[in-house]
Amino acid sequence: MYPTLFEIAGFRVDSYSAVWFLALSLAIIWIVHRLEPYKIDEDTARKILSVSFLFMLLGARAPEYFVNWRVYYKNPSLLLDFNRGGLHETGAILGAFISAFILSVFNKKISFLKLSEAAALPAMLTIAIGRWGCFLNGCCLGLQTNFFTGVHFPFERAGLLRHPVQIYYSLTAFVILIMLISVEKIISKRHRLSDSDSILAPLALISYSLMRLFVDITRSSRGILWRISNEWHYKTLAFLLPLEILWLIYGIIKLKKQEKIFNE
Repeated sequence: MYPTLFEIAGFRVDSYSAVWFLALSLAIIWIVHRLEPYKIDEDTARKILSVSFLFMLLGARAPEYFVNWRVYYKNPSLLLDFNRGGLHETGAILGAFISAFILSVFNKKISFLKLSEAAALPAMLTIAIGRWGCFLNGCCLGLQTNFFTGVHFPFERAGLLRHPVQIYYSLTAFVILIMLISVEKIISKRHRLSDSDSILAPLALISYSLMRLFVDITRSSRGILWRISNEWHYKTLAFLLPLEILWLIYGIIKLKKQEKIFNE
């Protein structure tokens, strides 16, 4: 595709990093804009988001470091070479989620649940935009196919078509984002958004898990996570799914109770 966005005086800007950087930048701006409706302390949230961003990056790189640790042990300068092994979405989500949870637990000024609600929509926007960086880079390849959506990548032999998994991810994430926006509008008509702290986040995670479980069927076995084990990846998503559903049920019950109290 177009792995190099542009090159000036020997300085190369690759499409993969540029698109993901744009996606993350827009997501951070949107999260900060969403803090006020959810009554989240902005200063505290900014600090937690900054630390979570670092752990998101670490989580995104963790599978690559785990698989090829000998290479990085011998040459630590490669640790920040994101073109080597790329960034891994599931690891990034887990890294940001776990770090934000731990930091929120030890800070009484902020609610992790409300912060998750504020971040749910921007997180989906990140995936929807960022996956085009994967497509332009020609990574995260799909299986060979004759289906009408098949795409030929320039580095492959003539006539070989593959599922554009990157585009499947992006389009599905956009659909999930539209769904979340619609749900948030419904909630805002009946409640203050600050009263909701367990609806959008678990709904986003459930949708994401289902997306990965179904779309990944069309993905090639070339990715780092697949080198660790296809089975490991599916088991992780399958294990988290019931927990995410319980979280959503808890949020719905809590919101219903608040509505009942308000009506009384």
